[in-house]
Amino acid sequence: MKFLEKLTSKKGQVSMEIGILVAAAVAVAAIAAYFYAKNVKDSQANVADAANSTANALADIANDSTTGIKSLNITGQ
Repeated sequence: MKFLEKLTSKKGQVSMEIGILVAAAVAVAAIAAYFYAKNVKDSQANVADAANSTANALADIANDSTTGIKSLNITGQ
């Protein structure tokens, strides 16, 4: 209930407390934005590595399949 008494009081301390509260909210938002941007950057690198390894694996499979076409006997002889 002390919080409500401070909000309804006519003292200048209320505006200072609200200012501190807003500053704390801005600080928390800035910290959260930093970690969000950092994680996005890290995940971008991980996704690129995964995509490259998948593309290389598919290229190897395609290469193995196309080299096997030479040994096919279509004429039946």
